[in-house]
Amino acid sequence: MEKQINDISELFVSFEERERLLRLCTSLSGSRDIAEDLVQETLLEAWRHEQNLRDPSRRTQWLSGIARNVYLRWLRKTGRDNSRLLLPSEQETPLPTLEEIAADDFDIEVELERKELVELLDRALAQLPEETRLVLIKRYVEESPLVELAEQLRTNINTVAMRLQRGKLALRQILTSDMQQEIAPYRILPPENDEWEETPLWCHFCGRHRLLGKRKPEEGRLLLKCPACSPGENEVLSWNHIDILIGVKGYKPLTTRLMTWCNNYYYSGLQKGHALCKGCGRTTPVKLLLPQELPDWVREKSGLSWLRSESNQRLITIVCAACQSNCNTSLEGLTLCLPEGRQFLQTHPRARLLPTQEVETEGRPAILTRYESVTDNAVLTIVSDKETYQVLRVYGGEQ
Repeated sequence: MEKQINDISELFVSFEERERLLRLCTSLSGSRDIAEDLVQETLLEAWRHEQNLRDPSRRTQWLSGIARNVYLRWLRKTGRDNSRLLLPSEQETPLPTLEEIAADDFDIEVELERKELVELLDRALAQLPEETRLVLIKRYVEESPLVELAEQLRTNINTVAMRLQRGKLALRQILTSDMQQEIAPYRILPPENDEWEETPLWCHFCGRHRLLGKRKPEEGRLLLKCPACSPGENEVLSWNHIDILIGVKGYKPLTTRLMTWCNNYYYSGLQKGHALCKGCGRTTPVKLLLPQELPDWVREKSGLSWLRSESNQRLITIVCAACQSNCNTSLEGLTLCLPEGRQFLQTHPRARLLPTQEVETEGRPAILTRYESVTDNAVLTIVSDKETYQVLRVYGGEQ
């Protein structure tokens, strides 16, 4: 059986595509060995359902979606900690995949907060005829096979497929007309050009301006900048091009997924002393370096304004000389990616960074990173070890 699967993978996709899937599954599972099995299962499932790929130009996104579903099934079977899911950590069960529910050119991101997503979906489905609502729920929420659905409805597969397509179109009509204002803050639809556009997100450094953004969901690319904090034409606050962002279109779900990934990736790397390169999957050292200590090619390649500075604050850096891929983040930015930081932003979306302080706690030097709400008195304080950047304490509340 293993030889058969290997043969299928060699014939079904190119070497480059298989390596891309391997990087994606490695990022999700945190293990290259587990990722190998997930890729094999992904390719086998894709091969069996190739007839479902209606648009060959979206083959990459289609394969990535299958890989994520395979990963979620593996996660449920193994009972892994749900914090590794690229979804809000408080969820106890994975959400249904809504990319299939919406019509082909309109996707709702599974990364929306669970309460908002469930409420939005319930209200949209409630406006559909009972028969249409039933078939959508059984297919996309309960994951019933088409054959089983046809038997339950006492009809044939073609009729079921037609009802599903009509149901998706009807749901899209409701979401893009009656509920358009509620979807608008998530900026679902991608831009038609490569110009900067205003996002619903506030800059977490100054708290005074909404961030400007550029995105390419088909490539997993996201750039964010602040008109005040990164005013230069080629300056940005956040530059990302990673597989886990592929297919995600809304700015809010993009940042939710990115922050969860950063928390897992960087803090795990800090603890182990190494991480898997996001470009080639090689084991790469995790270092704390000043911006001026980074290789010249890293500083020149990146448009990050804080990466080019002469700051005395060390950055968390993962630089792979083999493929010239690099990941860098500041302590201030990373602390906000903690579960407590993400929760703080959900309650206080407009926050700003306060001056960093060096203190001593339990006889060891530490760094105090603080964010305060612009609209009330809430303050989030993270105490990190100065030498390792590991989190020592987190305080959040009113002052």
